[in-house]
Amino acid sequence: MTNKKLKRKPLALLLAGITASLFSSWVQSATPPDTLVVAKNIEDVITLDPAEAYENSTSEILNNAYSRLVRRDPKNPATIEGDVASSWKVSDDGKTFTFTIRPSEHFPSGRAITADDAVYSLRRVILLNKTPYFLLKTFGWDSKNILQNVYSDGNNVVVHIADSIASDLVLQILASAPGSVLDAKLLEEHTRNNDYGNGWLRTAWAGSGPFSIQTWQPKQAIVLERNPTYFGDKAHLARIIFRHVADSSTQALLLEKGDVDVANNLQPDQLTKLLQNKHFTTVDTLRFTQIYMPLNQTDVPLQNVKVREALKWLIDYQGVEKNLLQGQWVEHQSFISIGQPGALTENPFHLDVARARKLLEEVGYKNGFDLRMDVENAAPYPDIAQSIQSTFAQAGIRLKLVTSDRRQIVTEYRERKHQTILWHASGSYNDPNVSASDFAYNVDNSANSTNRNRAWRSNWIDNNINQLTDKAL
Repeated sequence: MTNKKLKRKPLALLLAGITASLFSSWVQSATPPDTLVVAKNIEDVITLDPAEAYENSTSEILNNAYSRLVRRDPKNPATIEGDVASSWKVSDDGKTFTFTIRPSEHFPSGRAITADDAVYSLRRVILLNKTPYFLLKTFGWDSKNILQNVYSDGNNVVVHIADSIASDLVLQILASAPGSVLDAKLLEEHTRNNDYGNGWLRTAWAGSGPFSIQTWQPKQAIVLERNPTYFGDKAHLARIIFRHVADSSTQALLLEKGDVDVANNLQPDQLTKLLQNKHFTTVDTLRFTQIYMPLNQTDVPLQNVKVREALKWLIDYQGVEKNLLQGQWVEHQSFISIGQPGALTENPFHLDVARARKLLEEVGYKNGFDLRMDVENAAPYPDIAQSIQSTFAQAGIRLKLVTSDRRQIVTEYRERKHQTILWHASGSYNDPNVSASDFAYNVDNSANSTNRNRAWRSNWIDNNINQLTDKAL
């Protein structure tokens, strides 16, 4: 390959409420020409069911394995085009969308994809009530009204939404993973105890996308193979292997040996070394991925607004960006990511220990307090966490770092058992609503809530922000 290094685009870092977007530097080598082997950390994959999955690595898999009513144009993600649906129309009041299903599309079994399959799939997300539910809840759907709001009419899928919201937003949500069209007959065969086939689909595949999911071995690999029955342009690759390699040094070594084609988590020093070899190149891509610190509001000190502000003044954002991440991330202090409409460009916070101490003293924490942070054991998280631990200590915050693998942390996070963690998130679609509805919107903080987004996970609820989020629709 040519030794071409693309210009880096601005990305961002979100820490303790200060937002970020990730870029990945991919360095490429060579394996069999019809197979792509990707080395990356895939510990956050805990399910392959589109109605349950909501972690970064899983999204990449599902986007390649499932068709939806509509999809994003791969060359221009802001543009929506038909996928399973050949066309659609919107009622004058903006509340009813009617999608016409292509008659020529089939599942691998040979059975034609029908409007009933698409209806079953959307209803299933609501009835299962897993994490992605909150995306479709934007439409005003719940278990009591879903049957009357999503139904088939011949070869058409009719979708009603409770309030008129921007049609582009409706289509962007339907183009995300929860909008995946599943083989209803296949899932009915695997349904046990009214689970809509969830127990089976967590490790299986029931789609019609360009690739099929052939194998998932946790902490080892996920294998995708070209789907010969896919209705669209056939994939150029016969196979994609996502090989679990958590350690970035091991990724670099495998790349040098030619055992993998792509390394997804390399660190700056490793990139610098590899790029001295003319056979390697980087592909720098802007992503809506964020590193952030969710602060669980069940912890008494973290409930105080001045404590939360103090923590923001106790992070050396510029030092982390310059010395640890070296251009792979940049600071961006808004929960709406760079590249999304409405993203703020101001960065008001910086390391100011004196200011943080004053805030803590004002609310009775002159001597600080104890705080636990769970951190995944793969770069760059441990280095960032140690920097935060050091600057927190300057104001008396005794931050205990507990490292574990990504799977263990996401499980704890979903169960709301954390105090704080150093974690990452990626938007499901290019609209500021995806950030607001995930990080800030929470109208039901109960254990049985149907809105299990990131705000809910940290017991964060602010009625004023809820109203503003609703108004923005």
